[in-house]
Amino acid sequence: MSQNKITAYARSIEKKIATKYNDPILCNQYSWWILQAITNKKKEQLISGISQELTEKQLKKLDDWLDKLLNKNMPLQYILGTVPFLNLTLAVKAPTLIPRPETEQMCEELIESLSQLNNQKLSILDIGTGSGCIALSIAKALPYAQIYAVDIEPAALELAQENAKLNNIENVTFLQSDIFEKIPNDITFDLIISNPPYIAQSEWEDLEDSVTQWEDNTALVADHEGLEIIEKIIRQAPQFLKENNEMARNNIAQLLIEIGYKQGQNVFNLFKKFGFDIIKIKKDLEGIDRVVTGRINNVAISSKTK
Repeated sequence: MSQNKITAYARSIEKKIATKYNDPILCNQYSWWILQAITNKKKEQLISGISQELTEKQLKKLDDWLDKLLNKNMPLQYILGTVPFLNLTLAVKAPTLIPRPETEQMCEELIESLSQLNNQKLSILDIGTGSGCIALSIAKALPYAQIYAVDIEPAALELAQENAKLNNIENVTFLQSDIFEKIPNDITFDLIISNPPYIAQSEWEDLEDSVTQWEDNTALVADHEGLEIIEKIIRQAPQFLKENNEMARNNIAQLLIEIGYKQGQNVFNLFKKFGFDIIKIKKDLEGIDRVVTGRINNVAISSKTK
């Protein structure tokens, strides 16, 4: 396929996508993702490869995918069936939540911090694992850690387990649980991380159709202005955290929660209310409040109340 021809395909696809998405960078990215998936080749191979037309079968698939994307509001990630996430390739299926760049940034920064520890035999809990993106990316980067990944939805856990096999990861234990409900009493963690539902019901209606029509409402929306699940996690987390002096010396948080863009101060206050200190509100790449972290001193609590 000559460079002119593949570029022509990309531009044609990009122009069609632009009728729906007012984001030139996204439209260009999507056009190349589609071409790479249809031809099963990387962008570099397409641009530098031997001259070749798209086959009739490939053109038919292209039309079908564009129809789903533009007319049926289907997210491209569901159409393609996989997404890259740090060091992983993840399968994605409706309605399990599609991993977002903000979550990827949170994981990348955490992995960088944990990788500096001398003792990486950590016990980590991922609450609301969904596709498994958080648990699996940490497990892949830290093979000596033991990760527990919980979700209330059986379909999400099935997908997360599929992704563990897809990426040859064995140091993750999956458990169906409503937050801490089914966590065994004798298990405590060095660190707890979560991307919980945090969108207020009033905000749901304003989201794009590709979200409201395809992704699981219960994985995104929470009562009390989006704070219900967040508050439950923060309130109960101290009962499941243990001391880790090396993490403390390196000022690594014990609890990390992804939040909505208007929730920073409210979540900061919840951390403080339930005994956390060294509380930080971290911004994402767009400068928006995105993650709240904290440590707690009195972590050795013998009696657990679920």
